[in-house]
This record gives sequence, C-alpha cells and structure tokens, in this order.
Amino acid sequence: MKTNLLKRIQHKYNIFKTRFICQRIDKNHIPKNKKEIRLFVIARNESLRLPFFLKYYFEKGVDRIFLIDNNSTDNTREVALSFQNVHVFKINESFKKFWYWIEFFLNKYGKNRWCLVVDIDELFSYPYAEIAPLEVLIEYLEFNQYDAIRSFLLDIYSDKSIINTGYKVNDNPLECCPYFDPTFNSGQIQLLDKKKWKQFDTTIYFGGMRERVFNKITGSSWNYHLSKISLFKYTTTIYLTEGMHAINGANLADITGVVFHTKHFQDFIERVMLESKREVHYGNALEYKIYNQACSIEKDITLYYEKSVKYQNSKQLVKLGLMKSSINYNNFLAQQDLNFSNHSGKNILYE
Repeated sequence: MKTNLLKRIQHKYNIFKTRFICQRIDKNHIPKNKKEIRLFVIARNESLRLPFFLKYYFEKGVDRIFLIDNNSTDNTREVALSFQNVHVFKINESFKKFWYWIEFFLNKYGKNRWCLVVDIDELFSYPYAEIAPLEVLIEYLEFNQYDAIRSFLLDIYSDKSIINTGYKVNDNPLECCPYFDPTFNSGQIQLLDKKKWKQFDTTIYFGGMRERVFNKITGSSWNYHLSKISLFKYTTTIYLTEGMHAINGANLADITGVVFHTKHFQDFIERVMLESKREVHYGNALEYKIYNQACSIEKDITLYYEKSVKYQNSKQLVKLGLMKSSINYNNFLAQQDLNFSNHSGKNILYE
C-alpha cells in the first residue's frame, strides 16, 4: 500500500515537472473553446511525414494541434510553425519520459474536450471517413453517450523493398504504401490505470505484418500491439494508457476505426539503427533492435507478399473485419447532409 502511494506521488510529480521543462515556441492565441477538437503529438526529425500529417488532420476537422518537439535537428519546428493553429513546444529531455508530457498537455489543454493522441506516423480513420468529418463522428458518439472509439493499428507498406519505397513530402502515404496484412490476433490483458492505480481488463489486438516479417527473420517472439485509442473525450475520470493502447473509465463506441501506420518508408532502416542506439523507447528500444537486426540480416527487406491486400476504402476494411460499423451509425449518417454517392453515382452505404 505504501509502495503504491509513493508511486502515485512520483507519477504526479513527473507530470507536474513537465511545465518547467517545456518551452513554448509559437505565440499564437489558444482559446478556451470547449468545442474544439484538439490533437496532441510528439515529433523528432519528422519533416518527411509532418506536412501531410498536419494537412490530413486539419482536413478531417481537427481545430488545433499541440506538437511537442523532442530534440529535432531538421526543420520539423519550422514546418509546424508554418501552419495556423499549430502550437509548438520544445522539450529536450529523454523521450523515455514522453508519457508524462502527454498527460500534462491533456490536463492543461485537453480537459473536457474531444482529443486525438497519435504518433506522427499514425493517421486515424473510421467508417465513412471519406464523407463524414470528425465533427459528425463526434456528434454520433455524444448522441449515444460514448466517450471513445477503439481502433486497429494497420501497418501499410509498398510492393517495393523498404529502402526503395520512395515516399515524398506531401504525398498521401496510401498512394505510396497501399498494401496491408488482413489478419491479426486478439486477446485479453490487464493494464494499470495510473489515476485510480488499479488494474483493469481490456481487449488487445496483436500480430500483423511486423510479426510476419520481423519475427520470422530474427526468430523473435515479440508481440506487436495493434490496439489504439486515438479519439476520446478527456475527463478527470478517464485514463489513457502509455502508447494509446487502451483506455479505462470510458464508454467505448459500437463502431471501431483504424490507424494507418506510416512507419515503413525509405527512412525506416536508418531510423531503426539510430533508435536502437539511443535506447529511449519501451524496454530500451527492444522492438527497434528487432527491426534493426532484421534489416542487418536482410539488406533488401520487402514487406509485400502474395497475401497482401491493396487498400480501397473504409467499406473494404469493414468487410475484412479491420473496422466495424453499426446499424445505428449507418442510420445516423443517413440523416446527415452527406453525399453517399461515389463518382459513378452509386450509393456507398455499407450493407
């Protein structure tokens, strides 16, 4: 009991300490509007992905983005500052403490608002995302008293070797890397809610392309977590776990989304080599060390194989079970002023 109390005090202190180690770079006004959809992300040397990332989320309906720059040496900060409604903060401490930063920013800028917490290589999507902006999705969630939506982390990749993927700044990653693995595993695990300091049960997805490729090459048995909670309404009773893998205290929606994982561009090999040496990610970067080992064994790794599926749209992902819609959601959207026809005039309402 005493040990838990000390851990809780230490946890709260580390969150509180963030206010003294973060330096705000921008001078833009931050309104107190509770209706804003806000996104929180940490970046380090991400000028390749960042321009499309920012445009993608603003086009979906995000109102304001809070970007924490962690020791970038490229022009990540300059790219972020070139966008309106992006607030840039600099933190130079070790990334090992990143979750304290996220908790601090949620408490300061996200309380009682709909929030997105994503990695810079993650693009959140959901049923009918092609026609329904985030505002409509959130209206549905609030109407049904849901606090969050569970998502599946979908690794996307090209049919070329990683080193020859050839992603370019501002490109849509799904045009460069349209392929994915349709299979995965699921199970139940216990995680710690560090607000209540109690364990809770949650569903977890794991497996996918990275297990197929990197574990096979290295002989590893590493579990690649594919569960994500990217969108949720943040309150004092809700706890989002480190890595956004689970949430406690929230009423999860009857629909699920996906998070397109844009990790495997041509910068992947150099990045995993660096992160293996820095050892700031979970377990002293054990996952990155597996990637790095695989890239050392196979110099020209190709993630594509005969069972890879090419992405079409959200309807396809629902049919494959990677995303879930519901009759209630379909009926709700049918009552909105949305265009349910594709370019040929065919109704795209899910069956």
